[in-house]
Amino acid sequence: MKSIVLFLALILSGIFSLGVNAQSKKILREKNIKSLTVNEYFLDENANKPVVESYEAYNDDGDLIELKEFNSSGIIKRWEKYVYNEEGEIIEEQFFDDKGKISRTEKTTYNDGLREEKQFFDAKGRLYKKKVYVYE
Repeated sequence: MKSIVLFLALILSGIFSLGVNAQSKKILREKNIKSLTVNEYFLDENANKPVVESYEAYNDDGDLIELKEFNSSGIIKRWEKYVYNEEGEIIEEQFFDDKGKISRTEKTTYNDGLREEKQFFDAKGRLYKKKVYVYE
């Protein structure tokens, strides 16, 4: 049963990562792409000017390092930054408010390629929650 839950969690995390970073890391590296901006046009409102829908920045390995999503007024509704270790695993996630202030941080540790622990910090850097992953 635990292995089924772990398998489903891995599949869901893979689906989520595909949604965030639709381009393959290989293509991003080959084409030396550093960022992607998606512009949205509201044609039914006779708007000829684009509104930025999202912005993604990548490191040299093609990993997503920053994500910003905007509402139709151009105000940030989601802003996240990611830090990776040498194995390409996310070790830190920072979440920002629309003014650019950190609202929370999540730090993940790995042991032999497996997620070991995830710690959650508030805007003041205080640990308020942690998850420990146990594999059998």
